[in-house]
Amino acid sequence: PKDAKGWCNTKLSESAFTLRTGNHLEERPGLVNFSTIGRGCNLEQRQMYVEFDEKAREREILAKEFNDMFPGMTAQVAGETGLDIIPAGKDKRQVAGMIEGPITFFGDKMEYGGNDYPLKRVILDNDLGMCYSVKDWKHTWKLLKEYD
Repeated sequence: PKDAKGWCNTKLSESAFTLRTGNHLEERPGLVNFSTIGRGCNLEQRQMYVEFDEKAREREILAKEFNDMFPGMTAQVAGETGLDIIPAGKDKRQVAGMIEGPITFFGDKMEYGGNDYPLKRVILDNDLGMCYSVKDWKHTWKLLKEYD
């Protein structure tokens, strides 16, 4: 909605992280990704933002503010630089009922407020399988090679 887009643009202009690389609001199937640095950043710029966000907790703060202001939508910390904005309740937990048998789930944002948290909670609360918090694809690959 226009008011949510306006809110994102205001927060973009207010961010203490001043580097901008473009593509700050990216529409994807089922969600909008919002990033103050922008989707156009290179790896060095991405790392700069990651270090900033670890200290400033900008994405956590923005997600809470967004969720308080727009109850029909949910903002979740996602990936290294963005927020995923989705319709309320339309998150990863939806897939739990579509999978037969035990679920083994790997995610990098398993903490409360992260985009992997809702599915993690369904899996663990209903004894549907195992969840592994990972740092990156290399960590996932290491765990998969150990998994038998």
